[in-house]
Amino acid sequence: MDDMFKKAVSSERGALIVLSTLMFFFSAQVSLTIYVDSSFLKDAIMGTPSLSKMEIFEHPENIVGGIYMLASMFTILALYLAPRVLRLIGNYRATLLAFVAHIVMLLLLSATESGWFIIPLFVIEAALMSLLFFNFDIFLESFSKDEHTGVVRGVFLTVGSISWLLPPMIAGNIVENYGYSLVYFSAATILVPVIILLVAYMRNFKDLAYDDAPLLPSHSDVSKNPDVWYGLMCAFFLQFFYAWMIIYAPIFLHDHLGFAWSEIGFMLTLALTPFVLLPSPLGWLADNVMGEKELLVLGFLLMAVTSFLIPHLGVGSSAFMVWVTVLFVGRSGAATVESMAETYFFKQIDGRNAGLMGYFRRMRPMAFIVAALLASVLFQFHWFSFEMLFSILGMIMLFALYFPLRLKDTK
Repeated sequence: MDDMFKKAVSSERGALIVLSTLMFFFSAQVSLTIYVDSSFLKDAIMGTPSLSKMEIFEHPENIVGGIYMLASMFTILALYLAPRVLRLIGNYRATLLAFVAHIVMLLLLSATESGWFIIPLFVIEAALMSLLFFNFDIFLESFSKDEHTGVVRGVFLTVGSISWLLPPMIAGNIVENYGYSLVYFSAATILVPVIILLVAYMRNFKDLAYDDAPLLPSHSDVSKNPDVWYGLMCAFFLQFFYAWMIIYAPIFLHDHLGFAWSEIGFMLTLALTPFVLLPSPLGWLADNVMGEKELLVLGFLLMAVTSFLIPHLGVGSSAFMVWVTVLFVGRSGAATVESMAETYFFKQIDGRNAGLMGYFRRMRPMAFIVAALLASVLFQFHWFSFEMLFSILGMIMLFALYFPLRLKDTK
């Protein structure tokens, strides 16, 4: 039996099949909860009298961003320490322990309504999610060859994106009919097959000599590897876009515009289809035709234009398909940037560079910190309306064009 398991991941193709299956279930879990998290936190604060009456929680929309900042700081620390943990217990054991802890956090979130418990549980759960993406990077990079990076990453992202599509619609209907608790319980059950597959196929994984990296890259690191740095900044601004949309778009759509959760879920499911349609062909293009630079520029332009449009969209049944179209085009840009940023970055490194991979995955929590902090500062200006957040996001995406334009293309 052990020989069969070893054989299953002995080739690049076999390893990709196993890891893509694991990613399928993990992405489904993340997608089920990620778009309701901010509203769940807001309702938990408002539903806990001892919290809602405190002065610092007077504006729950502001404090939700603060909770994401706290979770992101905890995540950065965890990713900084991750290479040391990998050297101590290996990536397989670290991944298995993280998944078990993740399931426990989700079950606890489903079992409590108190904001005092939900806030720390969410902080830990968010950090575990980022750590698990980092663990997947270690597995995938160890098995893939540089000349196939675009295709491998494209297939991996596509499989994860397929499982990302339906959960937002399912979550919207669950919240509307049964509340948040069942969403988090369902998310925990989705991860059970991951534990089984991980133990079955990855327990003989051969670890490499994982390197460390400082919390932030030094000036000399940037000077020696400018293209890695520009690639990291592309990833940062992509994650900034995700952070802004994940934290504030659901609140805007539900609390400010009055869309039902079932409508928001259906809207997001349609809007997320570019993440299924684009990664594989884009990965092939990056490996064989045009490189990543031009596609990164196009992706950021699409994200900028659609962000500028959001404050001007209407509300109601007549505006539904307009919202779907704008979100679809914006996510097409994000899918393009995600595929190309990952392809470009992982062409520059190999499986031993756990420190550099840590930098790459730290872009997400760092972006969430900066996004939430900036939004919180902007909310202090009383002339600032909620929808103006998205115009500012558009300006930030235009500024982000500087970094892909500086890249040395691989084609």
